[in-house]
Amino acid sequence: MFLETVRSEGLSHLSYVLGDEDAGVCAVIDPRRDIEIYLEIAKDYDVRISHILETHVHEDFVSGSRELAAQTGAPIYAGESNERTFDHEAVRDGDTIRVGNLLLQVLHTPGHTPEHVCYQVSGGKGAKAPWGVFTGDTLFCGDVGRTDLLGNEEADSLTRQLYHSLFDKLLPLGDELTIYPAHAKGSPCGGHIGDRLTSTLGYERRHNPKLQFDDEDGFVKNQLGSLQPAPFYYAHLKDVNIHGPRVLACVPPIPMLEPHVFELEMTRPETVVVDTREIESFGGGHIRNALNIGLRAEFPMWAGWMLKPNQRILLVLAEEDDLETVQRHLLRVGFEKIDGYLAKGMRGWFEAGLPFESIPELSVHQLKGLIAEGGSDLQILDVRSPAECSQGHIPGALHLYAPYLPDHLHSLDRTKPTVTYCGSGYRASIAASVLKRGGFTDVYNVPGSMKAWKAAGYPVE
Repeated sequence: MFLETVRSEGLSHLSYVLGDEDAGVCAVIDPRRDIEIYLEIAKDYDVRISHILETHVHEDFVSGSRELAAQTGAPIYAGESNERTFDHEAVRDGDTIRVGNLLLQVLHTPGHTPEHVCYQVSGGKGAKAPWGVFTGDTLFCGDVGRTDLLGNEEADSLTRQLYHSLFDKLLPLGDELTIYPAHAKGSPCGGHIGDRLTSTLGYERRHNPKLQFDDEDGFVKNQLGSLQPAPFYYAHLKDVNIHGPRVLACVPPIPMLEPHVFELEMTRPETVVVDTREIESFGGGHIRNALNIGLRAEFPMWAGWMLKPNQRILLVLAEEDDLETVQRHLLRVGFEKIDGYLAKGMRGWFEAGLPFESIPELSVHQLKGLIAEGGSDLQILDVRSPAECSQGHIPGALHLYAPYLPDHLHSLDRTKPTVTYCGSGYRASIAASVLKRGGFTDVYNVPGSMKAWKAAGYPVE
């Protein structure tokens, strides 16, 4: 028996390959869209992929189930639902799926979504009794799945269903069972997921804050009161996964465009230039109207927040070697129209004599000085999440969460110099690029942002 965890950075997504070498078969649970890793694992263990299991209709990444089924011929198993329109085998509470000497029992655990199922696993040498459960988005390490994705009108009912799924279905399985969730720390599917990738039901029962309620109403109140804003792209990805993502067969090539060709391509409808360089490089010189989303771990999540599903994307990269990583991140959150990248990056653009813009940077010391001088003409914009802002902000700052900025530019004063800051500067650069795209001419970034402000010992409101 073997069990491999596949971690998709940026989305904090966890998928699994569970197999029996003696029988020569394995199952993949909650696969991502770029499936080569699962094929490689199966090859390494000399087994074939015989089963593909989904815990629920995912909303934070494009499922790789149809892609994997097309490559391997393995059937897809998923909780019974009237929504899915692609070929799959519906499973119900109590059903069992055999993978060689391993047995997976289906547990219907609604709450995060109505059709959600978990898979309790037993079998393997010396392990006849159940030893683990793949919990999907029902139970995480230190948190539980969010219950508001069908809208506020359904949230109370789903939260109550989640309570019973946790306390009546999962926890009674036994403290010794290991849980294998679909997400790790950093995923918006849970606001306070812990650092560990696995846990046990016993540990979570004793220490998970969401499992310390003796009554259903207390659980519901706490759960609904702790949810952070759901990313915009969730609704689109749910629709994609319900109908079945388009089978790509392979990761498509992206053409390299010389600067003047790139400039011409920018004029086509529904086109956005995404500059993946860091804040300092972007601020020093960038293409007019480019959107800055730096290639860090959080890149795919912020691409989902800031891009629209049907936009044509042109890329500006720090290094050409970044192309594959950027493309895979974008494909995982449903962006397929990547129509080219700039040859030689911004160096090629500069050398071609094409126009560019810049965004000046303010140190926290300079910002503090401007505030001390009165700063009445200065518009300081905090673009962190509501929860972060509630913990303290720079004196006099306005708050507008970065994803909401494009639709609320009218609420800001375009005549004032505008300074953006966040936790460390990453989202501040996204926000500054949005402001520039929206016609704000006097925009400044704060590298280090709130971390630097606090490190300098400056006051917080």
